Amino acid sequence: MRKTAGVLLLLMLLLAGCARTAPSGLAVASVSTARINAAHLQRHLTQAPRTLDPSLNEDVSGYTIIDDLFEGLVRLDAAGNVVPGVAERWETSSDGLLWRFHLRDQARWSNGQPVTAQDFIYSWRRVVDPATGSVNAQQLAPIAGASQIIHDGASPASLAAVALDAHTLEVRLATPTPYFLYLLTNCWLMPLHEPALREHGAKWTEPGNLVSNGAFLLAARAINGPVALLRNPRYWDERAVHLNAVTYFPVPDTASATARFLAGDLDVTDRFQLDDFGWLHAALGEQVRMTTNVATYMLGMHVTRPPFNDVRLRQAMVMALDREILTGKVMNGLYRPAYGIVPPLPDYPAVLPDWARLGDEARHREARRLYAAAGYSSARALQVELWYPMADADTRRMLEAMAAMWRVNLGADVQLRNEEWRVHQQNRHIRKYRFFFYPWSGDYPEPLSFLALPLPGSDQNYMDYRDPDYAAAVESAVRSTEASARQAAYHEAERILNAAAVVVPVYYYQSRHLLRSQVQGWHDNPMDRHSSRDLQLAQAGSH
Repeated sequence: MRKTAGVLLLLMLLLAGCARTAPSGLAVASVSTARINAAHLQRHLTQAPRTLDPSLNEDVSGYTIIDDLFEGLVRLDAAGNVVPGVAERWETSSDGLLWRFHLRDQARWSNGQPVTAQDFIYSWRRVVDPATGSVNAQQLAPIAGASQIIHDGASPASLAAVALDAHTLEVRLATPTPYFLYLLTNCWLMPLHEPALREHGAKWTEPGNLVSNGAFLLAARAINGPVALLRNPRYWDERAVHLNAVTYFPVPDTASATARFLAGDLDVTDRFQLDDFGWLHAALGEQVRMTTNVATYMLGMHVTRPPFNDVRLRQAMVMALDREILTGKVMNGLYRPAYGIVPPLPDYPAVLPDWARLGDEARHREARRLYAAAGYSSARALQVELWYPMADADTRRMLEAMAAMWRVNLGADVQLRNEEWRVHQQNRHIRKYRFFFYPWSGDYPEPLSFLALPLPGSDQNYMDYRDPDYAAAVESAVRSTEASARQAAYHEAERILNAAAVVVPVYYYQSRHLLRSQVQGWHDNPMDRHSSRDLQLAQAGSH
């Protein structure tokens, strides 16, 4: 009880200087009539995108813009449902292995040339080709031949996707994949215009060079600054697009983004500070949006390098955190505590580690026992750096609270170190860190979107975790044709991962946006994807 009281005291001191109240004389600006008449939407990004190359993108900011610039065989509608995109229809064999897609005759690139089946094949082969260096290559593993290309050096031409003619694409899967259509909405499976890449090389995504097939065109882009898009007059469904222009503003400081929203400069924000929820909701009502999101806030530990090559220390670090306090106090009770890597999904019961059922005192006692067994004590405290990208106050406050818990509950000294987002991404790729920030948003609503991360050979396995039993359990799930057998295999994989304590799950995300009342067409959805194609600006109350 004394340990718990110590943690609460530290949190109270931590939170004391963070409480925010509504600015006095708060006045909330509206979208100007001129901007409504111009149909010009202004959106917020929490980070500048690292790339606009669909094959190479791995961050949410890039994903948001790419959803506006490109369109795949299928896409997500405003509510998050899979609907036809470039493909107007498709059929599949009775065993679910052979898929045939029929492309629209009217689908065009922004330069007026037709979008063909070969454009998809070129894009997909580029992703799985090891020479491309795409971290998304493993996502194409359901397609027959992909794994052999990625891991065994087979030719990219052996990927089992063929153009029967210019407007018919046939794909053969290695195993039935229930989420295959949803997978096709992701950016790395969107088509690419090969002549543009060959002509411009690494500069093909720059304004003036980028040839795209989505609802919008890339008009301008500044390094770490605004990204301007214009309506694409050659988009096949151009008449359904209501906006003429969209400008994205990267603003990492969410308090600044909120201020710009209140001033009328932004119509949609990607985030707001949790401490501001109360007064924002009081002032803005339904313009404050929070929805359960398929994403997990977690940290990664490099399991082959000291000190985290000792599973006992990893388990102690995972168990020492009081998640109910973190989510209840630091996150204002708005988020759910996470005990595993997979967030809540429809028809997928959570897999809780045994320690999650212990009371606080028993869990702390077991964490200290494991910490001591790994060779640490008050005389020899763990000293380790935790690296994270420069972010908003919420992120810093959460990490400080976690460091306080490790200090009180274990005696560990965790020093926080931050750096620019792109540098952080690069350093994770080269496996520079032993302890690092590793939140993950699902690419499709399936456990595999999370359980694939720690697989051997995954480019996003920054933990360097390699367990044949874990890999076998995931493989069994992937190959299972029955839903019950697939779920049982996923559960076994989660149990193995929980015991190995490869990541430190903390909480499950909720999306949090400020959405101006003049923005219409927005629907909250668990994947938190909102294409500008589906949005419009109108005077409040008009339809």
